[in-house]
Formats: sequence, structure tokens, C-alpha cells
Amino acid sequence: MKNWLFWAGISFIVGGMVSLALNLGATKTPSFSEDLSSYAIGWMLVGAVLITIGYIKKKNPVEQ
Repeated sequence: MKNWLFWAGISFIVGGMVSLALNLGATKTPSFSEDLSSYAIGWMLVGAVLITIGYIKKKNPVEQ
């Protein structure tokens, strides 16, 4: 699989967006322990980092 970090980053961003959408779409106000917005944003940030690392590795291939 070529450039797996890029696709892993995409999946983290999509998962974080789905989690955030489910949390924001809840009909009742969640308590502090149930509020997962920060975790969803964290997953999106992890995805962005993985995509960035994937681009850097793609531009600078390691020769063996």
C-alpha cells in the first residue's frame, strides 16, 4: 500500500468529523463526562498530522 500515512490521516479526520457531528446532533445537552467534542477535534488533529507526515515522506523518499 503506497502512502498509507495519508490514508490513515484521512480516516482519522473522517472519524473525528462523524464523532463531532454525532455529539453536536444530540438532542439533550451532554454532561461534561459525555462531552466528546475535544476528543473528536483531537482525532481530526491526529489525522492532519498523519497527512502532513505522509506528504513529507512522499516528497523525500528514503533510498535503500
